[in-house]
Amino acid sequence: MPEALTSRQPRRAHHARTSTLVAGVVSTCLIGTPLTVLAAPATAATTAAAQHRATGSSWRLATTSASAAASAPAYVGNGYVGTRVPSAGAGYAAGPIVTETHIAGVYADVPDTVGGGIQHQGAVNLPGWTQLDVLARGQKLDAASGAEYRQVLDLRRGTVVTASTVTTAGRTTLLRYQVLLDRAHPRTGLVTVQVQPQWSGRLQVRDVMGAGALLTPGALSRVHASARRPLTQLAVRAKGTGTLVAEAARLHVPARSSLTASTSGMSVRRTATVRVRAGHSYRFTKVVGFATSEDSRTPAAAARRASTLSPRVIERRNVAAWAQVWRHDVVVPGRPELQRRIRAGMFYLLASARPDVDWSISPVGLSAGGYNDHVFWDAETWMYPALLAQHPDVASTVVDYRYRTRAGAARNASRTGYEGMRFAWESALTGDEVTPTWAETGRLEQHVTSDVALAQWQYYLATGDREWLRTRGWPVLRGAAAFWASRAERTGDRYEISRIEGPDEENWPVDDEVYTNATAATTLRLASRAAEVLGRAAPRRWTAVADGLVVQQPQQLDGTPSARPEFDGYAGQQVKQADAVLLTYPWEYPQDPAVDRSDLDYYALRYDPDGPAMTDSVNSVVAAQLGQGCADWTYTRRSVDPFAKAPYEQFTEARSGQGVFTFLTGEGGFLQEFLYGYPGLRWRSDGIALDPTLPPALAHGLRLTGLRWRGRTFDIDLAATRTTVTLRSGSPMRVHSSTGSQVLSRSEPLTVPTRQAHANDDNLALCRPASARVTTADPSAPPEAAVDGSPATAWAPASDPATASTYTVRLAGPQTVGHATLTWLTRPLATYRIQIHQRGAWQTVASITGAASGTDQASFPPMATDAVRVRIPPTRFAAENPRLAELVLTH
Repeated sequence: MPEALTSRQPRRAHHARTSTLVAGVVSTCLIGTPLTVLAAPATAATTAAAQHRATGSSWRLATTSASAAASAPAYVGNGYVGTRVPSAGAGYAAGPIVTETHIAGVYADVPDTVGGGIQHQGAVNLPGWTQLDVLARGQKLDAASGAEYRQVLDLRRGTVVTASTVTTAGRTTLLRYQVLLDRAHPRTGLVTVQVQPQWSGRLQVRDVMGAGALLTPGALSRVHASARRPLTQLAVRAKGTGTLVAEAARLHVPARSSLTASTSGMSVRRTATVRVRAGHSYRFTKVVGFATSEDSRTPAAAARRASTLSPRVIERRNVAAWAQVWRHDVVVPGRPELQRRIRAGMFYLLASARPDVDWSISPVGLSAGGYNDHVFWDAETWMYPALLAQHPDVASTVVDYRYRTRAGAARNASRTGYEGMRFAWESALTGDEVTPTWAETGRLEQHVTSDVALAQWQYYLATGDREWLRTRGWPVLRGAAAFWASRAERTGDRYEISRIEGPDEENWPVDDEVYTNATAATTLRLASRAAEVLGRAAPRRWTAVADGLVVQQPQQLDGTPSARPEFDGYAGQQVKQADAVLLTYPWEYPQDPAVDRSDLDYYALRYDPDGPAMTDSVNSVVAAQLGQGCADWTYTRRSVDPFAKAPYEQFTEARSGQGVFTFLTGEGGFLQEFLYGYPGLRWRSDGIALDPTLPPALAHGLRLTGLRWRGRTFDIDLAATRTTVTLRSGSPMRVHSSTGSQVLSRSEPLTVPTRQAHANDDNLALCRPASARVTTADPSAPPEAAVDGSPATAWAPASDPATASTYTVRLAGPQTVGHATLTWLTRPLATYRIQIHQRGAWQTVASITGAASGTDQASFPPMATDAVRVRIPPTRFAAENPRLAELVLTH
C-alpha cells in the first residue's frame, strides 16, 4: 500500500491569457471500447447520434476538435497530484496552454515575471510523466493530427481518453491514450497507449519522464536520475524551499518487447521495440509513483512503492473511489448543459483536494501555477463552502491548513505591529505573507483574516466537532479576534480601521471599508461564541471593539434607498467585485432586508464588467434569499455562461477569457448557488435552515444528494411547490423553515414550501420565457434579465447597434395585453416598435421614439396575444448597445 500522506508538516505568474475556442462534440465514452470499434467509419446518421449523446451527457465532456482540446486542455487530479492533458492525449505541449504537473504544497524560488527579481515560494511546473510516444519508422505518430479524433474527459472515472487514426508515410495506425491520477492511491498515476497498426513491422514506444521540467527557469535541480528497463527514477530539488520531489515509473509492455534505457539532464527515458502484425492491438502502460519530502521521510522509496501497483488494480480501484465521491451529487433534470457544468465544477474542486492531503486550495487548484499556487481568501469564501455541504472530510483540509500555518500568521501580525494572527493574503508553505512586494494587497487586504475565521466557525456548525473546535478551531478564532482587537483604532467612543483594502481591489487605500469592518466585528463575536461553547472567558475588549467598530450606515446612493457605502467617502465609482453584498451572504450580517436588496441592486450596476467570475454567484444566492422575482436565475446565467469554456467546462477568471485558467474560485461560487442559494441552506448549531426557491427555468426541480450535517446524511429535493427533505443516515435532526421548526427522522421525510415567482396581473411577463434574435448574443446579459423583476439586470445584444435586433417574451397562453412599461439602462437611439403575436403574425401596436426618461410607457387597445416582442432597428454606427432592464406587461 502507498505511504499515508496524513503526516505532512506545515508547508506548502499571475494572469495568463487563454484563448476563446470553438469545440466539436464526440460520441460516448471510449473507456472499454474495443479499438476496432473506434476505427469504424461514421455515417452521417451515426455521427449525428454520437454528437447528440456527447452534448447530452452529464458525465462525459468531449470534443472531436484537437484545436479545441489544445486551447482549453483537460486536466485530471486526485487531490495530491494534478496534470494537464494535451490534445495529443499524453506528453508535453508548450502552447497555447502549457502542460503542467503540480503536487500539493510544492514551491520553489522562481522569477517574478511582473516585478522582476525572485518570487519566493512560487509555483513550479514539475517533471512531466505522461509521455508515451508511438514511433513507426522512427517517426512520431501525433494523435492530435490524426483522423477521427476524439478526446473524452470522463468525470465519473476521472480519466481522459484520446483516440485517433494516424496515417504517416502510407501507414495507418489507430491510437488510444488514457491518463488518470488514482483517486484511491494518491501517489499513483497511470498512462496507457493502445496501438493497433494496420501494417506489419517494427513499432517503438518511447517513455519519457521529465518533459517540461525546465519550464520554470532555475527552479529545479537534479538530485538523482536512473534509467533501467524495469524502473526509471527521477528526483529533483526545488530552489529556495529545498523540497525534494521524487517520481518513479514502471513500464508494462507486450511480450517479446526489447527495452533500452538512458538518462539526459532532468529526464529519463526508455524505448520499447516490438514486432507487430496488422490488425492486432498492443498495450503499453506506465505506472508512475510520486512523493515529496513535504509528505514523506523517504520520498524516493515512497514513489517506488507507489509505482508497483498493478494497472488493472489501479483502474478498478480508481473507478470505485470516484463512485464513492459521486454518491454526493447535484442534479438538475432537464438542463443537460447546466448539469455538465455543475458536475465539472465539483470534479475540478475534488481533483485538487482530498481528505488525506494536508493542504488548502489555490485559485487554480492543481491545474496550473496561476497566482503562484498561493492560498487566498478564495479557498475559504468561494471553494470551501461547496465542499463543506457534501464533503466535509475534504473541506477539513482547508480549515486545518490555517491551524498548521498559524505561526506564520502570528509573525505577520507581529511584523506589522499587531497582536494575534494576521493571515496572509497570499499564503504558502508557512503562512508567512508571500504576496509579491509590488502588490499592495499583501499590506492592505487584511479581510482574509475574517474569511479564515468564518470558515472555522462554519466547520464547527456543520460538523459539531467540539474536540476539533477546542484543539484547532479555537486557536485560529482566538488569534483572528486578537488581531482585529489590536488593529482597530479607537476614536472617541468608536473604533475605526484605516488605510485598508476590501475585496474591491480597484479602490484603495480606504478607511472604514464596509466589508472589512463588518466582518472584523463579526469575527470578534464568533470568537466570543466559540469561547462560550468551550467554557472559556473571552476578553472584554472583543465585545467593546465589535460593538464600537464603524460599519458604514445605509444611505441614499444615486437614488437607491438604504444602500451601504463601500467605504468612507465612497462616491458611486466602479468596483471590482462583490464586496458589500457579501454581508448578506455568506456573513448573514444582521440588517434590514431592504438594505440587502438595495446593496444587491445598487452594486450590480457598478461591478467592473471584466471583473472575476464569482461576483454573480453571490448575487444569485442573495437574490434567491430575497425572493427578487427570478433574478437569481439571471445571475446564475451571468455567473457561468461567460466563463465556462468548451469542451471541458472549465472557468476562465474574466469574461474576456483573460486571467488564470482553470479558475476554481469561480467554479466554487457557481456551485454554491445550487447548494445554498436555491435551497436556502444555512448551518445552525441546532440543525439546518431551509428556505427553498425555484425559478421557472428549473421547473423540473433540483435534487441534492449526500448532504452532511453533524454525522447525518440527508437529501433535499426541490419541486415546484414543495421541497422534500429525507434523512438517509444518522439520528434525527432539526430543520428550520418558513413553517417553523420540525424534527426530521429516518422514518418520515418532511416537506417545506418552495417559493416560486410567477407572472401575474401586475406583470404578465414576469419570469416568462424570453429570447432574442441578434447577430451576437451577450452571455452576461441574457434575455431572461429583462423579465426577471430586477431593475439591476438587463438584456443587451453584443452585436454592433448598426444591426437590427428583436426581443420576444412568450406569455402563459393567450393573455389580454394593453400596456407595456419598458425601463432602459441604455435607450435605443432609433424609434423602436412593440408588436403582439396574433393568428400566426406579428402586429405593431406602438412605436416609441427617444425620450429624456429611461422609462417608456406604451398603451394600446387591449388584445389577446401569446407573445410580445420589441423590434429595435439599426442605429448609427458605433452607438452604445441598448440595454433593456425590464419589460412589464399588463392588461
